[in-house]
Amino acid sequence: MVGRSLERTSFSTGGAETGEIVVAGRFDHPARGMVSCPAAPLIAELAQELGFRVRIADLRASAAGESVAHTMSYLDHDGRSMGVGVAIGIADEPAAVLARELIEGWSSAVRTRRVLVAASETRVGSGEAAPAVAARVLDFVRRGDTVLVIGSVGPAEAVAACAGRAAVRVVAPDQAFPVEGIDPDRVSYVVAPDTPVEDAAEVVKVLRHRFPRLRGPHPREFGYEASDRREALWSVAAAADVLLVCGPEGESAGEELLGWARVTACPSHRVGRLADLRVEWLAGAATVGLAVSGPAGTSVAEDVMTVLAGLGPLAVLHRRVVTEPYRQFRTTRNGTDTIVFHDVAFHAALARDTSAALCVTERAGG
Repeated sequence: MVGRSLERTSFSTGGAETGEIVVAGRFDHPARGMVSCPAAPLIAELAQELGFRVRIADLRASAAGESVAHTMSYLDHDGRSMGVGVAIGIADEPAAVLARELIEGWSSAVRTRRVLVAASETRVGSGEAAPAVAARVLDFVRRGDTVLVIGSVGPAEAVAACAGRAAVRVVAPDQAFPVEGIDPDRVSYVVAPDTPVEDAAEVVKVLRHRFPRLRGPHPREFGYEASDRREALWSVAAAADVLLVCGPEGESAGEELLGWARVTACPSHRVGRLADLRVEWLAGAATVGLAVSGPAGTSVAEDVMTVLAGLGPLAVLHRRVVTEPYRQFRTTRNGTDTIVFHDVAFHAALARDTSAALCVTERAGG
């Protein structure tokens, strides 16, 4: 329906000066009436990047106008008129070339699509969580242990700085780490905040081979926020035709997301501002994945979703991965001092229906 209703139209209008491009916030189509243009901010930024003066305004047909409007419009699934329009001076050939390129190019990106936003539980900043992990480091140091802090350099060094002890070493999962000069009977580890637990587990396997008596925190002390963020991103990438990482260029959280995305088969691109968007990324994309790089990326992601809403009917969905304690379990000790696990909900179900059964499913790691 959307493709069949797509139409490119030009009409006389007024107001555009030489060297200026007027981007339609709305425009008056001769048959469809007033057409909304949610993608106007993108068109404006692209024109500004090429050195034109740009403003956003409503465009109306005018027989005596000294400007011409080039427009694209379509009808969405609810019958509403949506599109893109730009106006330039009649004699302004450089602006006319750009106007035609913008309209023709972004017309190819119009289609029904969905956006999947990779989401997770609220991120715990390493600055807040580092002191809690450092407290565990100090417990191990007081026992006389050398403590290995497993994690990327920034968060791991934040923990080491909070601990303030010479017996603390940083061990990065993606780098070679020295283990010489450590008493094999007095070595422990902790996991730094913002470190995927699965990455830390691989490091622990190597360390246990070298130090069989290695001590570490109880698994309930692990933070799963980074694991959840990565699993959510991988799940979105598996379903998407393109993945856009929204956030400022060079920002560390964005680099981390891009690194995770690169191990998937989905093409991924950084979008620090609307002008970074490319029509070729979206033209064939029925599903667009979005990953948000911190608070600075939130406004960029919202702008991208607004633009996509002007390039065809759009559904926006969150995909969330959450790891949390299985609170239904409690433990008791039987007469032989053996710990017994009880699933409260399961036993309640048995009381109601003797045919009830418990099924536990495990998902293989990525």
